[in-house]
Amino acid sequence: MSAPSEPRRRAEQQRGRATRVTILDAAVSVLVEHGYSNATTVRIQAAAGVSRGRLLHHFPSRDSLLVASVHHLAAQRVQGLGHDQEWPDDPVARVALAVDLMWLHFRQPYFWASMELWLAARSHEELRRELIPLERTLGGMIKAQTDRFFGSDFIGLPRYRVVRDLVYSSMRGIALGYAIDPRDPDADPNLVVWREQFEDLLQR
Repeated sequence: MSAPSEPRRRAEQQRGRATRVTILDAAVSVLVEHGYSNATTVRIQAAAGVSRGRLLHHFPSRDSLLVASVHHLAAQRVQGLGHDQEWPDDPVARVALAVDLMWLHFRQPYFWASMELWLAARSHEELRRELIPLERTLGGMIKAQTDRFFGSDFIGLPRYRVVRDLVYSSMRGIALGYAIDPRDPDADPNLVVWREQFEDLLQR
């Protein structure tokens, strides 16, 4: 049997990549809508519109699929957030805009999908081992992007990274409250507090 031609091989690779993306998108949607326990491969397969064999070819285990799906979506959204943003020269105005964009991370589907995996990993050692390195990678991506939001004038200030990490952790905790108490995130009273934390750096 002759080997496939180069154009045919490229077409097969493109179809494989497209199928993988379709499965990842379906997995994160199912995870957000139904939660970790109910994010079964059967549900994901149906949402993706692929055969079981095709799903298992790309992702032999459910947990590896769920972890990969969250990071697939997060990487896309993180890279796009604030990409074309025009930044004001006034440092206080820049703080307000940067904090607003930081807060957007915790209102995205990938945040809730990630939290589903965090809670499941508390009593699931295999999932925890798979999740930790990818969560560290994602956290690093978000913090590097936050540094770009604030710019070189801010990130060189003493205590900038301490304040950045403190606000980041605070936002995550506050965002979890929205799971049982939905409200307008743009009117969250903590936005003022977070902005003040960064503004205080300018006074030191």
